[in-house]
Amino acid sequence: MLGTLHGFCLEAVTATVSGQRMEVAARMEHLLTEKKVKRFTRTTGIEALSIAKKGVCTSDLAVESAKRILSQMRREDIGAIIFLSQTSDYLSPATSYFIQARLGLSPDILAYDVNLGCSGFAYGLFLAGTLLPVLDGRKVLFVGGDTSSRDTSPEDSAMYPIMADAGFAAVVGRGEDSLVFHMESDGDRAGAILLSRGGARAPRLADHDGLTLERGNYTVMDGMAVTDFTFHDVPDNIRKLLAYAGEDISKLDGAVFHQANEMIVRTLAEKLEISSERAPFMCSRIGNTSSASIPVCLAEMKRTGRSCEGHYLFSGFGVGLSIASLLLDLRDGCVLKTGDI
Repeated sequence: MLGTLHGFCLEAVTATVSGQRMEVAARMEHLLTEKKVKRFTRTTGIEALSIAKKGVCTSDLAVESAKRILSQMRREDIGAIIFLSQTSDYLSPATSYFIQARLGLSPDILAYDVNLGCSGFAYGLFLAGTLLPVLDGRKVLFVGGDTSSRDTSPEDSAMYPIMADAGFAAVVGRGEDSLVFHMESDGDRAGAILLSRGGARAPRLADHDGLTLERGNYTVMDGMAVTDFTFHDVPDNIRKLLAYAGEDISKLDGAVFHQANEMIVRTLAEKLEISSERAPFMCSRIGNTSSASIPVCLAEMKRTGRSCEGHYLFSGFGVGLSIASLLLDLRDGCVLKTGDI
């Protein structure tokens, strides 16, 4: 779906990672030799992972992000809260209700959860924008993230050393900008990234030590299918977005791709003919944080002194299989640097 939302403004965005980092070499010492670990880190660009401390959930990381943003604006201006994550606090009720209470927000707001992964941040900005016309001038607080490290098997040498944990928060309000979007999903390939146990169809399996290593207890990925999707479908999605918007990618101030790993970000930049300086990979010591990876990249850019102002492309892609690409303006000061807990 291609389209434009008018009267949009991304007022603030930030991310929170864990203060606890685990070196990939230490995480993989039971599976890979030192030589293979070095080759892995060279290929992926990931050296360490943000691993949430015991008892810290996605909602905790998201709330910490939201508190930093809300310290700069009035809570009564929030008219809706969306929590987007694949790792909610409970099966029921929605985590958004608990976050609403923790942040001291008014009962007179919309609150709901959305289950999305790597495309989630871009999707969520679109969803927030669609709510603005009914909020009578109030804003949308969009929070989420994932603690994906807990859903990868210690025996999986492809996902265990890259999946990490982070949360984010953003505020979307009315403005003079536009959000141009291109959303696609392919349910025929939904099984390419799958956590098959834990829902109503099949419970997870555990013994007295916790989850067993039974395959369905953890996320599994069809690497070939996901690679084909990433390097064929994603560039095609972005090119169609640019054509629809009449934009030249060389004129954009930057592009922030889902931070799956450095090789993927670099390859997409090459395919789309955008320089690596304008398509940064900022997660070498954080890892792949699923739905949080775009705000993590932005917050790390801010933390390290890089400019976050101008006309940007965002593109999230992965589990679903889904793609959400956006063109939007980032205003000076709207990005807050990374926090940690």
